[in-house]
Amino acid sequence: MSEAHRILVHNCHLDGYGHVNNARYLEFLEQARWTYFRRAGVLDELGGARLVVAHIDIRYRHAAVLDDELLIASRLLEVQSRRLLVAQTVTVAQSGKTAAEAAVTLIPTRDARAFRLPETLLAALQHIRTQTTAQQ
Repeated sequence: MSEAHRILVHNCHLDGYGHVNNARYLEFLEQARWTYFRRAGVLDELGGARLVVAHIDIRYRHAAVLDDELLIASRLLEVQSRRLLVAQTVTVAQSGKTAAEAAVTLIPTRDARAFRLPETLLAALQHIRTQTTAQQ
């Protein structure tokens, strides 16, 4: 579960200054979250539900540039029946420097409406959160 999602920075990720465009981080973080939930076996449990970003707070710490390999670690901080809080850290593999940190609030939705997570899924997410906390 603690294995980081890897992304290699390509030219299409860069802005005019040669840094990864800030909007690209949203895409990178989204990819990493889905990888995290897939590895945890949660995606099958969602059924027709979606986890929609309701709020995201990103702190940019260090510029990532062409050919950097980014490692994105994700972990569940909070699990509630109507929201999840995920912490994500983007690290430049070559230097070990933190490029960005994010706190992401996800809301479970079905048919474009918020709903309470089923108890079985809630228990599975709580278990993942507990495992992640124990690994730190």
